[in-house]
Amino acid sequence: MKLYRIAREKYATDLSGRGGLLTAARWHDHLPVLYTSVQSSTCILEELVHLEAGEIHHDLQMIEMSVPDSVTHLIVDPQDLPQNWNTYPASRSLAKIGNAWLTAKSSMLLYVPSVVDPFAQNVLINPLHEEARDLKIESVTPFRFDERLYKM
Repeated sequence: MKLYRIAREKYATDLSGRGGLLTAARWHDHLPVLYTSVQSSTCILEELVHLEAGEIHHDLQMIEMSVPDSVTHLIVDPQDLPQNWNTYPASRSLAKIGNAWLTAKSSMLLYVPSVVDPFAQNVLINPLHEEARDLKIESVTPFRFDERLYKM
């Protein structure tokens, strides 16, 4: 299976989840984690939604990763989430779900619904799970947002 993420060049090959320790997000609160998407286009939207035009970096990389289809995973069903799961700012209950999953180390992957693309899924990777050693970087390619996506 292929997964995609966007990162600045200096972090492109870092699979430690260190960035998750530094910031909190919808599905975690200051724990090692990697956010990825099943499609590169969803990955682009997920990155862009958090940026203002002046914050767009020009040293971004699109990272294509692969994991064996046999790795353990858990799928979050949107029907099981609170009614306001897709609001901004995110409900703290979602970070509790992600934190519980991360600390339990019950699976390597957690499939979660995308807010910006309701027909897509994002995939959280627990870098502390024993199967994380099976995560492989297939390619790291320079990436620039098409300026039409953020013109004012």
